[in-house]
Amino acid sequence: MNNINNILITLFILLAIPACGGGGGGGGGDGDDDNVGDPGAIVITDTHQVLAFNDLGMHCADLDYSTFVILPPFNVVHSQIIERGSIPRIQNISEVNVSYRAVKDATGSINSTSQNQAGAVEKTNFWDINPDTGNTYVFDLFGLNPPPDEGLAFGQRMPGILNPYTANDPQPFNHFDSDKEWFAADGVPILPIDNAGQLNAYPLMRVSATNPDTGKTLASLDVVLPVASEADCQNCHAAGEVAAPAASPIDFILPDDINDPNSVLQAAKHNILALHDDKHGTRLLNETPVLCAGCHYSAALDLAGTGPAGEQLDNDTMSGVMHGHHGQLTDPDTGERLFPTDGTLEETCYQCHPGKVTKCLRGAMGGAGIECKDCHGSMLAVGSNMRVPWVDEPRCESCHTGDAVSHLGDDIRLSQAWDDDINIATPRLAANKRFSENNNTLYRNSLGHGNVACEGCHGSTHAIWPNALASANDNLAAIQLQGHTGSIIECSTCHTSLPLTLNGPHGMHNVNSTGWNLEHEDFYEKNPNACRACHGTNLEGTELSRTAAERDYLRDDDGDRTIHLAKGTPVSCGLCHEKP
Repeated sequence: MNNINNILITLFILLAIPACGGGGGGGGGDGDDDNVGDPGAIVITDTHQVLAFNDLGMHCADLDYSTFVILPPFNVVHSQIIERGSIPRIQNISEVNVSYRAVKDATGSINSTSQNQAGAVEKTNFWDINPDTGNTYVFDLFGLNPPPDEGLAFGQRMPGILNPYTANDPQPFNHFDSDKEWFAADGVPILPIDNAGQLNAYPLMRVSATNPDTGKTLASLDVVLPVASEADCQNCHAAGEVAAPAASPIDFILPDDINDPNSVLQAAKHNILALHDDKHGTRLLNETPVLCAGCHYSAALDLAGTGPAGEQLDNDTMSGVMHGHHGQLTDPDTGERLFPTDGTLEETCYQCHPGKVTKCLRGAMGGAGIECKDCHGSMLAVGSNMRVPWVDEPRCESCHTGDAVSHLGDDIRLSQAWDDDINIATPRLAANKRFSENNNTLYRNSLGHGNVACEGCHGSTHAIWPNALASANDNLAAIQLQGHTGSIIECSTCHTSLPLTLNGPHGMHNVNSTGWNLEHEDFYEKNPNACRACHGTNLEGTELSRTAAERDYLRDDDGDRTIHLAKGTPVSCGLCHEKP
């Protein structure tokens, strides 16, 4: 295992560039009013706008690091700072400092630290001393020795590092990606346990942009740093279950306390290593703590994107092992697949991924009834050696194949990203690129209108706005930006003024604009299909023309001069006048 530690040490040294976000700091309204460091009211100004977003929609982290480890506490938040104007402009590191700090949600939950509080809150043993080696668990696993509350890359920290449970010191975004034009806080070591010891998978961080000369806060935004530790290995690997049967020559163990979930999980982890040792001739039980990615390459831990190395070269990837192996297992009593190819979320993905309690798939698509298999295919497809983990992913255009004038299939929006077999699930590619990502680029890394990140306007992967299946925290950023939930659609979020145009995101016109409301006739006469693309070939409205909020429009006929539309109304020509 020393080989992978050396690889990881080199990897993290390469990534540990100097901080470029300045001291950050919440001036101009980010006062510290009590012992938990409540930053006060959010700052909204006419001059700037903060866009901030988690990259994946859900990160996972182990809580215990003494047996085996899949993922460390490592969260990512990106931010773009917009200087508002008739032509908005994205700010760079010479123009603003960007920082984050914890903020209470509506329930009073706040998560400013990942440290343990003596006698009160136990969050993790990640930074604790391993009594068997005298090193910290993080050192034994990764070859690095950060202080408590500091993460593995870029020295990114939790806000409470200087005084846990009493401080909430703003932490700078330590990286600026000049290609993406976003600030990055890579490696925030947050865990799903708040300062009161309560589980909260959707903790809030306030991202603030400040003037580097005066320290004045230009704008701020509250964003979720989602993190979960819900993995139910014990469903199969607890002693007596299907993967640890009582009648077995393998020394499977029972938990010390059957009523303690952590004790049950630890016993299951022991049993997993015992099973691995028996099947593959390893000695993992004698090498704890074990980093699974030490032998099975995981792109989630390859921050530099260098690919497999060392022992990883001789073994299947982490994704291949977990999905491919488990996907083909059958129940010895019934012969049925343990994870049915076409099973429900609870029968398949939510057996391991968060989860039955923590909703990983909780955004607009999840709310519409779309499940993991509709995008990714079966576990066998995800674990196939024909698929590159974290690279070969479904695309937006796989379901959003075009507009009302030009699209694939019977509907404008499809509900399945592939046309072939569920065990292959090759993402569909559309000819109409109106709703596609950048070429050869995943959604989470793509840029759209004005080089704004797609996630900045639509929300994080798996948590696309609006989020109906989780806490209100997920929708808070959209509400703060535009006054209502859903994708950022109000032009006034970034534009102080705007001429009539069809050059908005995805070819949209001015939204919620009196000028456009009354003066769009010339645009229709010049290019009728531009209107039909969203309002339908018969101009009677489609899902692409639904109102994102309640609207009051002026009419241009001889009747009542205004018309009120409820949120979600498909806008058609006939609402205000006869169809052309």
